[in-house]
Amino acid sequence: MIKLSKFPFKTLKTRPKISDNISTSILLQAWFIRQTMAWVYEYLPLWYKVLKKIEDIVRDEMNKAGYHEMLMSILTPKELWEKTERWEIPEYFKVPAWGTAEYRISPTNEENVSPILNEFIQSYKDLPTCVYHIQKKFRNEKRAKSGLLRWREFIMKDAYSFHRNIKDFEKFYKWAIKAYFNVFERLWLGKDTVMADADGWAISDKNSHEFQTFLSIWEDIIVQDSKGYCYNLEIASGIADEKNIKEKELQIKYIDSIPEIVTMEKMTSYFEHNDWQMLKTVVYKTNSWRFFSICLRWDLDINELKLSKFIKNKYGEWFKQANIEDLKKLWTVRWFITPLKDSKLKMDNYWDNSIKTVKNFFWWANIIAKSTKNINLKDLDIKEFWDFNIPKEWFTSINIKWEKLSFKKACEVWNIFHLWTKYSKPFGLSYLDKNNKMVTEVEMWCYGIWVSRLMWVIAEYFMTENGIAWPKNIAPADYYIIIIWEENIDKAIKLSKILEQDWKDVIIDDRKWRKFGFWQKVRDSELFGIPNKIIISPKTIEAWGYELKERWKKEQIIKFQ
Repeated sequence: MIKLSKFPFKTLKTRPKISDNISTSILLQAWFIRQTMAWVYEYLPLWYKVLKKIEDIVRDEMNKAGYHEMLMSILTPKELWEKTERWEIPEYFKVPAWGTAEYRISPTNEENVSPILNEFIQSYKDLPTCVYHIQKKFRNEKRAKSGLLRWREFIMKDAYSFHRNIKDFEKFYKWAIKAYFNVFERLWLGKDTVMADADGWAISDKNSHEFQTFLSIWEDIIVQDSKGYCYNLEIASGIADEKNIKEKELQIKYIDSIPEIVTMEKMTSYFEHNDWQMLKTVVYKTNSWRFFSICLRWDLDINELKLSKFIKNKYGEWFKQANIEDLKKLWTVRWFITPLKDSKLKMDNYWDNSIKTVKNFFWWANIIAKSTKNINLKDLDIKEFWDFNIPKEWFTSINIKWEKLSFKKACEVWNIFHLWTKYSKPFGLSYLDKNNKMVTEVEMWCYGIWVSRLMWVIAEYFMTENGIAWPKNIAPADYYIIIIWEENIDKAIKLSKILEQDWKDVIIDDRKWRKFGFWQKVRDSELFGIPNKIIISPKTIEAWGYELKERWKKEQIIKFQ
């Protein structure tokens, strides 16, 4: 039991405003956490109790799925990271050691687990296998934000599975998904948590899967349709709304404008046309000085992730946006770039699919103070059409004709990455197959739950006006006993011991009655989010019992046993 008269941490009268989400302020007010520095927090006793209960649920489901728990080191040698060419990633902390040695503070553990499993995977009979651990991680996070949403120091459960081939993984993955859905169901997030496709980022070259919980404080947008399409906005696709495609195609015309029109906003205003009827062009160059452009409707934006994947497959090179000097080499002018058939610009022109949804565009003409109108597909220098845009809320589904896509704010709580042999190959993982032949291709996957972020998501999800209404199975205590008048303390302690025999956690608010009134104690019980309140007072003792108030239920008098 916790007796608040001996508890060193006291709640605050008001909520600190240090973040853009209310739950962080509530957690600070309730002395669940304390901030060490920007995006780094101390876990105080009640918060730590919630954390351990969440960890236990995660651990239970991982063990049921047949995964094996271990604990890997936080400090790892530089050589491991050089093997996988990840030593120079700026978001990953480095620390000096004696002499010239350097270590990495592990932000993730592919470099740890691969050489470890290399010692133990010998035969096809050893596969598939999966190990996991729950550990603190450290990242020099560029996108640190929103109080407890994205931290520089956090706790993660990461698992790593090893497979003979994709077919082997697919069987395994069905049960993995079930295990993770079980976690979110047990944490009462199941009805608002979905699995979405997302980008693989620095971990994998392929798409990943994410479990995303719908939340008003968010970092992602999830795009869905009614047939199961569920994607992170960063890689989502849709069909742009059709505008004037029933119009008759008109003949292209070159028209005079004025030199001051150097933005599309000014152009739409000058010619009194809609932004969707304007075209925009962005020119890039690869490291081998190959120029290419991306053209799309003015009311849409280029998705850099889609573009980077497209260009990597197309040219196998990195690229960057062309500057003014580069454009001079193409014999065109910044703000006025126009890849028409008669422009003869020496670059490959790739067009977004949205171009097909509009007729009779307005555009520039590669010359200052000149513009064009009535542009149609027949007038364009087209290398290839592709999906380069970021979908908007008026887009329709690619799967269901005319159905508008759904856009929901969400926070990521779990992800999976297909690592292929990106980490198993550098560390020499191999096995003997059924024919006693050596196989040097071991498929590897990783799965992560941000346990500390998940705890914050739950706090935000179950936040009320008065505190955090924690689910019963992870609340910092099961019962909060309020004592009115000090002479009733013995009865509270006796009741607490009875409850503890039934494995219940109890907080006794035995703070001095004259200093801490009844309503302050009630306020603190709600601030802490304890699901059951017990009141022991002269009135209840007169009735030979105590008052029990369960969350969302009416109070009742229970007789002392």
